[in-house]
Formats: sequence, C-alpha cells, structure tokens
Amino acid sequence: MVRVPVLSLVLVAAITVTAACYGQTTQTSASEQDVVSASTLKRTYTVQPTWPEAATGVEGWVRLRFTLLPNGTVADIEVEEAHPAGLFDASAVEALRQWKFEPVERDGKKIAQRAEIRMKYALPSAG
Repeated sequence: MVRVPVLSLVLVAAITVTAACYGQTTQTSASEQDVVSASTLKRTYTVQPTWPEAATGVEGWVRLRFTLLPNGTVADIEVEEAHPAGLFDASAVEALRQWKFEPVERDGKKIAQRAEIRMKYALPSAG
C-alpha cells in the first residue's frame, strides 16, 4: 500500500461527514446488541487509512461494523458492504483496528457497544 498525504486529508473529512449521516441507532435482532453510528461515539485516537496501490484513480467506500470494548479499543471488525468490493476493505479494517474511543457507559458501568461506520475513499477535486 502507498501513503498519499493529499488523499488522506480528503479521506478523513469524508469519514467524518459520512459517519454523521449514520446518526441513528439501528435496532437489530433480539440476539444482537443495538448498533450505533460511530459518529455518536467520541474518538480519542484516529489513524488515517492508506490508499491501496490497486485503487489509484478509483473512489469507493467501505461500511464496517465493530465492537467498541469497555477499554475504548475496537474489536470484531466486519466488512458489511463495500464498493468496489474488496478494493478498500483491508485498508479500512487496518485503520479502524487502531482507533480508540471514549468507552460507552450505561448505569455508571463501561460496556461493550456495537457500532457502524462508512469510510469513503474520495479523490481530491481538481480546482
């Protein structure tokens, strides 16, 4: 993978904007926890995804679901959907694996929380 600083800046802005679009809590089946948008969680540490060499000149997105653990780290990352499929998946998972958040608390106790984020890989606009 290749790091492209200009593209990374656009990518961070796209992640933030896209996460805000998922601001609702989604009710899941009785066997799963509620899934919240990552935009409702406070990030304390973020790593920018790298732009894969195979994706030169290509835009896309990856929707990830993960568990925020009581210690603020991320686990159980799953790719729910991606376009184009398989192109940005590994980059998005690797970056998200390193993120940290403030833990979720309910009734005064830190708990695990399922969350979802859509990372958009956008090329900078010419202009």
